[in-house]
Amino acid sequence: MEKIVLLLMVCVLGVQASDVVDLTESNFESTLKGADVALVEFFAPWCGHCKKLTPEYEKAATSLKKNTPPVMLAKVDATVESSLASRFGVSGYPTLKIFRNGKESGPYEGPRTADGIVKFMAKQASPASRALLSVSETQKFLDASDYSVIGFFDKEEGALYDAFKAVASANRDDFRFAHTTDQASISKFGQANTVIVFQPKVLHNKYEDKTHKYTGATTESALKDFIVEKTLGLVALMTVDNEKYLNNKRPTLIVFFDADPVKNPSGVKYIRNRVLKVVAEQKPSLTVAVANTADFPSHIQSLALKTGEARAVILDQDNKKFRSEEVFSVETLQQYLSAYASGSLQPYIKSEAVPSDNSGPVVTVVGKTFDDLVENVDKDVFIEFYAPWCGHCKSLAPKWDELGSKLSEDENIVIAKIDATANDFPSKFGVRGFPTIYFLPKNDKSSPKKYEGPREVDDFLKYLKSHASSTPKVKDEL
Repeated sequence: MEKIVLLLMVCVLGVQASDVVDLTESNFESTLKGADVALVEFFAPWCGHCKKLTPEYEKAATSLKKNTPPVMLAKVDATVESSLASRFGVSGYPTLKIFRNGKESGPYEGPRTADGIVKFMAKQASPASRALLSVSETQKFLDASDYSVIGFFDKEEGALYDAFKAVASANRDDFRFAHTTDQASISKFGQANTVIVFQPKVLHNKYEDKTHKYTGATTESALKDFIVEKTLGLVALMTVDNEKYLNNKRPTLIVFFDADPVKNPSGVKYIRNRVLKVVAEQKPSLTVAVANTADFPSHIQSLALKTGEARAVILDQDNKKFRSEEVFSVETLQQYLSAYASGSLQPYIKSEAVPSDNSGPVVTVVGKTFDDLVENVDKDVFIEFYAPWCGHCKSLAPKWDELGSKLSEDENIVIAKIDATANDFPSKFGVRGFPTIYFLPKNDKSSPKKYEGPREVDDFLKYLKSHASSTPKVKDEL
């Protein structure tokens, strides 16, 4: 009996010893406000991915609690604290976000193993801006092959200094930040109490300024916008870090080529300068970039591009893709941009073959039929976006088929599925994991509703009875 009691005490103590902080509506702001940096997981108790993450998250929390400075790991049950989940735009589980002194800094996009979380978050807790103490240190920082953002200050105080430090802290993964109060460095490279964006020497050209001094308002948003604009330049060198900024500026022209920016900077400069020449002459109403094919395998696959060839594509706001059929040159790019401006280009649609027989209870949708079977059909549509290799999708498949069978006599509801890895679909369907399920009422296809509930047939039917345009006709209930 004593052994059983002792074992129970150990188990209870083990549960109580968690270093992951539980957050609710009542303690969310007060708890995070006292943390220089924190990682918050928004989870659902039934979510398989959340359950898999839990032990790794617990281990990481214990390690990071001892970090210098310490890093808080916390969690929110989004099914209970729905107002918090809504406030921070949580649309899937688990969602992880980084907070600094109580303010959301951005999404966590690092590894999901204990060691990976520890390394990533320890870096987040380190200084975001490097202090440059001499002319030689400043010169060495500027010699890098990427853009440099340097704050030059007489003293480490003031509105611009505070804005600079805040922007650096929130965007440390996207840009290289440094600051200095060294008067010799200020005299040689800058101007007191300003922020300057320096273009790397490898990208110098006759079409762009090599430096950009900030003269705007001393606010974080204005300063960040300036940094984004100037580091992208007239023709951005697209990277994994800055791609999100380019996606916010669509339509975007991208010239993909085979040249590593680090190993072959001259090859990058050769391509970029020719794109710059066309941009300077034609001044297209597009955001323009060049990108190394090796860094974007998903784009290359989705566009069916060949490696070894430089090729231009245009991505628009609706996620439509316009692929050049000619290998890149100044002349072919000029012709391609003229054709796009005139509206004569046809979008490229990645699509599997249209099924010869689609009479089953679950309608198979492909890229070429998405508009006809989902967007334009005068019916409610409940559609699953899946990946063939996904274990959760395989588990869902028989349940989804059963749901289709139960509703097979209802002419107002379509139960559908699409292989999201092999077919294009509109960007309004935010698919970031598998399976992802959306409901589209027939009277409003512009705003698909993401299904976040349990994945049993009865749960799906309960959802449809609440959201369908008309009462569903369930075969067993007729």
